[in-house]
Amino acid sequence: MPIRINLLAEAQAAAEMRRKNPVKRGIWIGSFLVCVVVLWIAKLQLDISFEKHSYNNIEADWKSKMAKYSAVTNEQAKIGEVERKLAQLDYLSTNRFLWAPVLNALQKTMVDQVQVTRLRGEQVYVKEEGRDIGSGSSHKHIPGAMIEKVSLSIEAKDLRPNDQNYTKFKESLCTFDFFASRLQRRDGFVMDGVLGPLTVDPVDPNKQFVTFTLASHFPEARRSE
Repeated sequence: MPIRINLLAEAQAAAEMRRKNPVKRGIWIGSFLVCVVVLWIAKLQLDISFEKHSYNNIEADWKSKMAKYSAVTNEQAKIGEVERKLAQLDYLSTNRFLWAPVLNALQKTMVDQVQVTRLRGEQVYVKEEGRDIGSGSSHKHIPGAMIEKVSLSIEAKDLRPNDQNYTKFKESLCTFDFFASRLQRRDGFVMDGVLGPLTVDPVDPNKQFVTFTLASHFPEARRSE
């Protein structure tokens, strides 16, 4: 049987040891891992870039919508203020004191031998400031308001004072439905002062008259601010 001698055994053993060297294998594995990390970082950078671009687009769109939203809310606020003022005007127009019905009622309450010489209507507004009353749990704020005060004064002549037509005229005014409901009482008209002196009628010296004044005050109306 032939004997084979491998003269390259030492060289081959050395090469095999170099091939199986763990340091070299570690270098290869480390290089591979570094490449993987680099690729992962590159992917993250691309993702960040895409997301940043998307974020910028969303932010620009949001800013444009925010500007429109601000414009809409401002317009809504203006509309709300206009509607509030219109409601106040409507309330004022439907609840304001009208003098035409007063004059119409007066012509229906006239009495014979009574001559109205002067009508004087007064309509004033007094501002009442808001105030706080009470304290603690019982604290309450009363808002300010405009107080409407209306009064009516009628100056007239009784051309036949012996019949006391001034009293009849006063009763005619007090019992008339319009004045009774508006003045909220049956004695809404009162004599303002006393009867004037008996005076000779300059037009007809055979007649005499007395002057008198009837006054009334309508209930105050509160117009809240």
